[in-house]
Amino acid sequence: MLTHATTASILAPADPAERLAVTDLMAEREAPVSDAPVWAPEALGLLLALVLLAPKEPREK
Repeated sequence: MLTHATTASILAPADPAERLAVTDLMAEREAPVSDAPVWAPEALGLLLALVLLAPKEPREK
């Protein structure tokens, strides 16, 4: 028993401008990257060298 009739409609292919508009609307936007400093393990050696090479405080006589 046929409960509904389907009609096939012929769709014209989208032109490149329409495709760009649709993909732009569907694309997920990325969150902006913050300028906050991040931890870098390779900087640890430099910081340790700066601490060891720092001049010592003068002694009081």
